[in-house]
This record gives sequence, structure tokens and C-alpha cells, in this order.
Amino acid sequence: MGRSKLCTIVPTMQRCFFALIPLALLSALALAKPESGLWSLQPVRLPQTPTVQNTSWVRNPIDAFVLAKLEAKGWKPAPEADKRTLIRRVTFDLTGLPPTPQEIAAFLADKTPHAYEKLVDRLLASPHYGERWARHWLDLARFGESHGFEYDHLREHAWRYRDWVVEALNRDLPYDQFVREQLAGDVLPDASPIATGFLVAGPQDEAGKGAPGLQVRLRAREEELEDMIGLVGQTFLGLTTNCARCHDHKFDPIPAKDYYRLKAALAGVQPGNRSVLTQKQAEQRAEQVAVLRRKQAECQSKLRQIEEPTRTRLLAQARPVAPSPTPLLRFSFDEQGGQLALDGKTSRFQSEPLAMEIREKTLEAWVRLADLEQQGGSALTIETEGGAQFDGIVFGERQRGKWIAGSEFYHRTKDLNAPQETETGLVQVVIVYRADGHIQLFRNGKPYADAYQPEKAARTYPAGKTHLLVGPRHTGSTNFLKGELEEVRVYDRALTDAEVGESYQNAPFNISPETLTAALTQSERRQREVLQAESTRLAGELKTLEAPVQAYAAISQQPSPTYILPRGDVTAQGELVTPGGLSALTACNSDFGLAADAPEAERRLALARWLTDSRNPLTARVMVNRVWQGHFGRGIVSTASDFGNNGESPSHPELLDWLATAFSGPGEWSLKKLHRAILLSSTYRQSGQLDPQAAKTDADNQLLWRFAPRRLEAEAVRDSMLAISGKLNPALGGPSFRPFTVSNYGSDFYQLIDKDTPEFNRRALYRMGVQSARNPLLETLDCPDPSTKTPKRTVTTTPIQALALMNDSFVLRQSRAFAAKVIKEAGSLPDPQVTLVYTLAFGRPPTPTERRRALAHLKAHPLDSLCWALFNSSEFLYAK
Repeated sequence: MGRSKLCTIVPTMQRCFFALIPLALLSALALAKPESGLWSLQPVRLPQTPTVQNTSWVRNPIDAFVLAKLEAKGWKPAPEADKRTLIRRVTFDLTGLPPTPQEIAAFLADKTPHAYEKLVDRLLASPHYGERWARHWLDLARFGESHGFEYDHLREHAWRYRDWVVEALNRDLPYDQFVREQLAGDVLPDASPIATGFLVAGPQDEAGKGAPGLQVRLRAREEELEDMIGLVGQTFLGLTTNCARCHDHKFDPIPAKDYYRLKAALAGVQPGNRSVLTQKQAEQRAEQVAVLRRKQAECQSKLRQIEEPTRTRLLAQARPVAPSPTPLLRFSFDEQGGQLALDGKTSRFQSEPLAMEIREKTLEAWVRLADLEQQGGSALTIETEGGAQFDGIVFGERQRGKWIAGSEFYHRTKDLNAPQETETGLVQVVIVYRADGHIQLFRNGKPYADAYQPEKAARTYPAGKTHLLVGPRHTGSTNFLKGELEEVRVYDRALTDAEVGESYQNAPFNISPETLTAALTQSERRQREVLQAESTRLAGELKTLEAPVQAYAAISQQPSPTYILPRGDVTAQGELVTPGGLSALTACNSDFGLAADAPEAERRLALARWLTDSRNPLTARVMVNRVWQGHFGRGIVSTASDFGNNGESPSHPELLDWLATAFSGPGEWSLKKLHRAILLSSTYRQSGQLDPQAAKTDADNQLLWRFAPRRLEAEAVRDSMLAISGKLNPALGGPSFRPFTVSNYGSDFYQLIDKDTPEFNRRALYRMGVQSARNPLLETLDCPDPSTKTPKRTVTTTPIQALALMNDSFVLRQSRAFAAKVIKEAGSLPDPQVTLVYTLAFGRPPTPTERRRALAHLKAHPLDSLCWALFNSSEFLYAK
């Protein structure tokens, strides 16, 4: 469930890889000094564009740098790709979706010299561009929507950070501002705190941070900060800053002091849900809520004036149609005005000790819930002293929005196949505990779910040591019910189904809506309908306005002073340090000029400004390399998050600096302009034609003598199937869809589900990324663990992938939908069906051989089998 660890934790050297290295080798390494002349730390300078022989191939300086390397080898670039290949390639690159037949036809028909430029500009302006490139960024940010580790609790509001990234990319937020907002968006003017979700998007060790032992809590927090420091260093600087936690970095010029200076800059960041409203917005919302509440109170008052006289008359006339079951104990809260109000925080009611022993029993509560999202409070509990043993009517604990039979350690609790509660009005909830051990829940006189037999037998509650409790689930619980109780009852026997129904029908305060409506005059009914509609409208507006507008993001807390921890030991304390950057970057001052007790916000602001200082040689280099990797499958520096001595050297260092200079020039930092320059180059437009001579010495295509085919990422495969089958829901943004159900046993446990609904057919970007509920198809196709920083996805070829693409229910369902779409659009004749199937799947018509084979196949097999075969083909799975 938790993130995997490369390094072991040992008492004297936490998270240190060198603890695994033989002592003699470690001693030798300790004598070595990291290179001070590391290429990536040198200032970025605009290089001179090289002279080349084949000047007609050069469309922009990118081509000159690439061609110069090829000509030095005596090689030639591959011919330009045809228009069908180009539109499929660039559409996938910029949107993660295949081009439609209409888009292909329009591009082919455009004979103007700038047809390709217009295509690139259209795709960069598409909202799907932000979705596609947000996925690349979220891989770096180790974006997850659950905490991971043992508890793996959901993060209900993490999706706002994902949407912020999509929106920022779509509006081409300058990259330097993009960086600053993710570090300090909560304190920068005209920025959003949502952006700081970047810092806290990784796993959170709730068990460790909440452990009783101080050292365990301190270590868990140090792990969290190391993850954050590593994230900032690797993402923005391309350096493994986290490797200097226990000692000076063994390969790069990063002393341990620099690690702790970065820690001092980030030590005040805590993860959690926070409001994203400004103070002015919050005040405006509070004023709107007050106005709506006043209107709703007036509306309810008018409704009572219409209903109460009739209700009173009906109650006076009411006579039980059958003898009601008589409870052993009944509490109607008359001293509290007829209802017991529970605030969901501390409100509780506890009875005196019961004078009799209880085993077989029935618990009954008449309750109005104030919040259907609340979790774990009890409408009625019977418990022994201290709550060591209890049974109770509990709401929303293991299954949100559902009633369950709560019990100690869940001994008599079971997740129910029952509907979620939708009513905030008065409801009756009953739990019957039968002599044979069976337990059954009822709601409003009817079974709520099937009876079940728990693993542990029913408890006997001893006389004099048992009492009733309302509000918390049990004594000592921190979860309280929020709402009102009209009445609670306890029976010393198991009621029959009929008796539960009688209790509901004959309750003296229960006049059904139907009975009340029938007793009103026609005029009263009309007035009541108008007022009820108005009340419903007001309640909806109030629910929207009162719902917390929250994001899972950085919460600022003033940290204590930061000290170097020798060997990473949380029990040791070395030199006091102040917030700062990396001392090896001498061009921009690494001393932020802040005191050890500087305000938290100033620390992150200083770090953000230092990272985006125009003199910082790493920030621009690292990002242009990431964009290059996104288009070619390999960066100019192949180790995209390691520009240190352990990383690879750049294949085209001058090109890297030319891109970095153009990207970070005054008024620039435009990612869309960077994309455009790369995509319009002849280098990008090459075909995948193989040159045997070049392949012998440069099989990895480092010198870019052709465009190497690349397999689509897992999400692009899934989304393409949906797009081609006509099932894709293109809705942008909003809460993630949840392809699972959740059970809570202290930890959250997830059961995967697969539905064919518009919500489940959104793009994979909007799938809730839970660390212990990963999608099997996506995982098989190398979708990374969301808890890990992934600068470059691995691409494997395994038998499991073939089996998944052949047999996964999603693939089979999309194959059937694909076939249905083809039949609808192409008719019932096989020949036009084959043409459309190939055009949709591959962006081209079938060859004569393919057509002949497909038609022969359709004589013996249904159309969906042909669609399925194309979904399993290499041409569908690769962009070339």
C-alpha cells in the first residue's frame, strides 16, 4: 500500500543507500570529491548555430544542431513523414487522443504551405492539450488521491490540484510563474493555494505521524520532508538533493548543509484540506448564506402555519390500528424541547446504568441527520463501562452514507448491500439482534438490508454495568452524530418484522406525508406546494454555498528552527541552519538572507524566486529537456531528473542551451511556444524509416536520425479505445470518478468495479488515483505507481499485456461499441464497414491485402471481433 523504498532504515543511518555498500568501498567513496565543474551547473549561454551542408532541410535552429551531428557521422536524416502519419503523431503528442476521420480528411485536403502549422496551432489551442500534458506533470508530482501506507484514506479534494495543472497549461501560464505558484501559491498575489497541492501530492504515513512514540513520529515527518525536498530538487533542478540527507552527496556537489537549508525553506509545509476562498470571497459567501437562511426560515414558518393545525388534529384523532410493541426503555427528550440536538462535535446523552441483563434486543432511533457526509456517529448505542463492548446504530462509518450495526472491533459489523441515506427529515432506524445471532437493520418500518450472521456471537450486557449512549459511537470515540433525535427505544427482545412496521406506523409523532396532504384543503395544498418548491430551491442553494470549497494542498505552519541531523538521526542535533538553496549554483545567491526563525511564507517565497532566477542554469534546462522527451520519447539528457554526475551527459549540449535560452528569455517561459518550435522542426517531422548504417552504432537514436516509433501510454490506449468506439465522455475537470467501492476498517479498503456509464467513460486522467486500487489494464501497460516520482515511464513488453488486451472486460466492451458505431455509420455491408474500421483505428484506409483478409474474416466472425483484433494490433498501440 505504501510507497516502495530503495533504501533500508537502520538506526544510525536512516534511508541511506550507502548502508548497503561494503565498508571498504564506502571509505573509498568518502575520499572522492564530487566534480565542481559539473556541466549542468555552468551558466546557460546562447550557442552559435552550426553551419551545415544541407541547408534546405533546416527549418529552424533545432534542425541545424541536429543535422550538424548527423553530417559529422556522414548520415542523413530520414525523409519527411507523410501527412497521415504526421497528423496521428502530433495529435497524440498534444492531446493524447487519435485524430478523427474528419480531421484527417481536412488536413489532407489543405494544400497550403502552412497546413501543418495550422494543425499544430489548433491542437495547442485544444483544451485536451492541457489534459495530455498535465498527465506528464502529474507523473513528476507523484500525484495521488489517497494517502497510501497502511490506512490509504481517500483525499476527497485532491482533484483540484489536477484541474489547476490542466487549466494552467491550457492558458500557457509562464513556466516561471507555474513553478512559483506550486511552491507558494497561497502567499503570492493573484495566485491560488490550490497550486501548492504539488508539494503534498505524495504519500502520507498517517500511522507513523500519529504513532505514540516521539521518535517514530519524528522519523515519519523526516521521511515526508525528504520526499518533498527530493521532489523540488528532482523536478525543477534535475538533481537528487534528497541524497544529501545523511551526509554530503557522494557524487554531486551538494553538501548535507544544503539539504537542511532546503528543509528549512519547506519545513512549515503540512498536508491537509484547506479553503481555497479568499477572505473577501468567504465574507461574500457568508452574507449570501445569511440571506438564504433568513428566507428559508420564513418559508418554513409559513409551511408550519399551514401544516401544524392539521397535524395536531390528526394526532389527536389517531388511534393505533394494532397494539404497538412496548419498549423496555424509551427516551423522548421532553426536557430538551422534544428533540435532542447533536452538534456532531461534543453533544452526547448517556443513561443511568441499566438494572437488567440484556442479550437478545432491538435498538430503535428516530433521527434527523444534519449532514449526509458525516462519518461514524451513533443514533443509539448500548455499551458496557468504558465502551469496551458495544452495539450501536452507526451512520456512515465503513460505508459512507449508509447505516450499519456498529460493534467493538467490528465483531458484529458487516458492510451492507443497502442504499445510501438521502433523507435529512425524520427517519426510523431499527437494528434487531436475534437469539440465534442474526442481525438485521430496518429503515422506516421496512428491511434496510438482508439479515446476516456475524462471526462473533451476540454479547450479553450485564446488569448494573451497561448504559445507553447517543452521539459518539462508543465512549472514547471522536466521531459524533450531527442532527436531531426525536426518540430512542430499547427492547429486551428481538422484534418481528411486523412489529418493526407497527412501531413505525403507530409512532405518535409520525404523520405520513400522504396522510397530511390528504387532510389539507385544496387551497392549503396549493400554497404548500409553492412553499415546498421554494424551500427545496433554497436548500439546494444553501447546500452549494455551505459546502466547503477545499483543496488538498499545503497548510502553512510556523516551523521550529532547523538543525543538521548528523547521519540523518532524528535524535541528534548539529549546526543550526537558515533557509537557502544549493551553494554550488554560484551565479544566483543561495543564501536567502532569512533568519532561522523567519516567517514560514517568506521561506517558500524565497525558494520560489531562487528557483526561477534567470541566472539559475538548471530550471530552464530541465524543463526544455522534459518537453523534448515528451515529443521524442527520450530527452537530450536521457536521465530527465538527474543532471548530476550519475546522470547521462546531453547528446546535443548546444541544442539544450539554445532551447533553454529561447525558453527563458525576457517575457517568455512559454511552454506552447516551446512545443511549437519543436513540432515545426524538420527533426520532428522525420519518418521512422530505418537507416541500417546509423542503426549499427546508434540503435537508441540518440542523434535523431529518424523519428523512433513509441508505444502509447496506458491512458492514451484506454482513451483512444473510448474515442474510437464513440463512448468517450469529453467532460473537463471536476471531481474524479471512482471505479471502486470503499470499506473502512480503520484503513480504507477498495473493491474495483467496472461500469459502462458516462462517468466511468471519462478520460483516464479523471480516474481517482488510489494507491491500493490501481486499474489492472493500466498497470499492465506500465502506468506508474502514483506514489512514485516518474520522470520517464518504463516501456515493457510482456505476455500479460497481450492477455489483458485480449481479455479485459473494458477492451471487449469497447470492441462491441466500436462495431455498433461502424454499423450505424457505414451500414450493414462488409466492405464499407472494413473501410471505416481501419480509418477509425489507424487513421488510414486498409491496404488491398488487409481488406481481403478482413472481408474473409467477417464471413465467419462478427464485426466486433475485427474491431477487437485492431485494438490488439501494434499499429493501434504505437505512434510512429
